Amino acid sequence: MLLTCHQVRPETSDVTSFIFSSDQAVDFIPGQFLTLLVPIEERTSARAYSLASIPGETELQLTIKRVPGGRVSNHLLDALKPGDTLEALAPAGEFHRDLAGDGAWLLLSAGCGITPVFSMLRERLQRKPDADIVFVHSARTAADRLFPEPLEALAAAHPNLKLHWVLGDAVDPEPFKGRLDAAQLQARVPDLKQRTAMICGPQGYMDAVKTMLREFGVEEGRIHSEAFVAPQPASLTEASPSAGHQLAVDGIELPILPGQTVLESLEQGGLPIFAACRTGVCGSCKCKGEKDKLESTSTLGLTPEEIEAGYFLACSSTVTGDMAVELND
Repeated sequence: MLLTCHQVRPETSDVTSFIFSSDQAVDFIPGQFLTLLVPIEERTSARAYSLASIPGETELQLTIKRVPGGRVSNHLLDALKPGDTLEALAPAGEFHRDLAGDGAWLLLSAGCGITPVFSMLRERLQRKPDADIVFVHSARTAADRLFPEPLEALAAAHPNLKLHWVLGDAVDPEPFKGRLDAAQLQARVPDLKQRTAMICGPQGYMDAVKTMLREFGVEEGRIHSEAFVAPQPASLTEASPSAGHQLAVDGIELPILPGQTVLESLEQGGLPIFAACRTGVCGSCKCKGEKDKLESTSTLGLTPEEIEAGYFLACSSTVTGDMAVELND
């Protein structure tokens, strides 16, 4: 699809929202992301960004944080302007409203991780104004909060929505001061065990929150977090060359971090690849690369000739260097 930028709206000192229209209808579930194909000089890079908008709106909103050294985020925040166009892949992602279900929600976010849960919140209150929701958002300072006005307006209009800010520079008991901890969380959300938690933010934040919830006895099936954020200080969407390698697929470059499978990188970038078993058995995710840059835990279904020619299973393979990948379309 082709997106046309209509508005560039700074949100904080390092976060900007871009408002787009699309040349075709865009069907998505709140919480999903779009993958932008961004040409910079002679390279096109794919980056996934969560949608802040909701289905039915005439425009699409992507809210993007500047990442130090991030090739794509810096280009977008510095150069993208109204009237510019970008290609995008279809919405994707398994972290969305349907995963959360229809019961009581606990939405937990930090920084730009607010984007997908903000979309879920707005859409659910539109469908069910009396939905039972607690929203806890962490930011470094009050000035770093994202969407404070619309969130405060929603909380004022819906008594059933309990909104809590966690701010590093807070001076009053409410909002929370400093980092979210278990005692603060339980004090504000005493019925944790009855809620489905949707968590998005830096990996360290998500890991810490999931640990808190488990210690409070929240069932594993009620704890969900965004999957395309990598377990590294830099996110997958802005991985630097020093943090991993690059996959080149039909002129598109995708980051792949140490320990990440080729399948995970391709799916994070929104590229079409079919994977049935995801355990290295069925062979449906067969691709072709450079055999001297591959480390595979399974080669089931591949002949010795195919392995010698560079064929591998994306779900069971990592890379040791930058590599071109041919999809088995």
